[in-house]
Amino acid sequence: MDAPKLLRIADGAELVAVRTELFKTCKIHVSIALPLAGDIAAKAVLPYILRRSCRRYPDFTSLNGHLDTLYGATLGAAVSKLGEAQLLQLSVGAIDDRFVPDGSSVAAEAAELLTQLLFEPKLENGTFCQSDVEIEKRLLLQRMQAEDDDKRTYARRRCEEVMCENEPYGKNRYGTAQEIESLTPERVYAAWREVLETARIRFVLVNSGEPDTAFSLLQAQFAGVERRVCDIRTQFIPSADTVRYARETQALMQGTLVMGFRCGMTREDDMDPALSVMADIFGGGTYSRLFSVVREKMSLCYFCAARLNRQKGVMLVFSGIETENEEKTREAILAQLHEIQNGAIAQDTLDTSVRSLRDTIRGYTDSPDVLCAWYGSQILNGTAKTPAQRIAEIETVTLPQVQKAAEAVTLDTVFMLAGTGEENHD
Repeated sequence: MDAPKLLRIADGAELVAVRTELFKTCKIHVSIALPLAGDIAAKAVLPYILRRSCRRYPDFTSLNGHLDTLYGATLGAAVSKLGEAQLLQLSVGAIDDRFVPDGSSVAAEAAELLTQLLFEPKLENGTFCQSDVEIEKRLLLQRMQAEDDDKRTYARRRCEEVMCENEPYGKNRYGTAQEIESLTPERVYAAWREVLETARIRFVLVNSGEPDTAFSLLQAQFAGVERRVCDIRTQFIPSADTVRYARETQALMQGTLVMGFRCGMTREDDMDPALSVMADIFGGGTYSRLFSVVREKMSLCYFCAARLNRQKGVMLVFSGIETENEEKTREAILAQLHEIQNGAIAQDTLDTSVRSLRDTIRGYTDSPDVLCAWYGSQILNGTAKTPAQRIAEIETVTLPQVQKAAEAVTLDTVFMLAGTGEENHD
């Protein structure tokens, strides 16, 4: 796999080209970063509407017919949070040019289709189609409900809302249900114009060929757009002054405990990658403190894991427990963190963690989809760091660095989703 090329398209817009012959497919993906503010719901519904059609292919039949001519190409859309940015995503996947019988460039046609979806959507009377907006509103509400029905996801989101209630990160990436229900074609059109004119945009192309055609297509499309790129800054809160507590009760057999920690970060590269190793030793694999002690030795929970969000400087610990074990589990989790803060870390545990993280990061090169996500996630800092470079950073971490990173961690919020002992099957 060649080193990626980072090419500037326009102000705030760039292309990361990854040339490789590892895959039989190619992928072109766009990540669009906007502040997690304003009309969040209109921006959230936008990528799903753009995926439906474009001016050249204005309906399901014509668009899917074109995808068939590209040997069964596929379209993707998603919305996520990256730090305190709302991240909109669109992608086209297709067969790699090496396997096209007639020698044509499907990668170039995939890139052209993506630019048509993004820059030339289907409009009616100068705005988006009412029926398309209504369909995607309903589907977006269903996605929100599906997350609420997944109690681990729901508990995580509620902990983030309580922990970051005065920060953009506390907002749902989809907006609120009321905001979605009130969406109009005009609001979605305004969100589309905001994307073209102000968003930070990163295209990622993974294929076996050169990026020249895709790069030229993108430059031509942006040539007619007057750009004033937005400023996206994440609010880092290094430590917690007090511990907030919130509790809800639902008809569930099992409770979910989520604990939110501040990690001492004032910017994204603080104590990185030592924080990643520390979080893994604390609550990563089967060798971690939370798994080996809280789950296995103490039998306090069904699952217990820690996840670090480096883009925001927070760490969440998830635990599935019997509701009556809440206090014991909280104390056990904090006790294991204190052990790491006091330097009770064996060298072989550090070595195991580094090997595990190394294997995980190597897995990012296993598919075009994951590679696109890897490089798309670096949109806010403008880098194109390879998985190999990240592994090299992880391998330099020492025990004193892990202890120092742990010492900066403070508990901010506890959210308990308590179960009644009876599950509602409605």
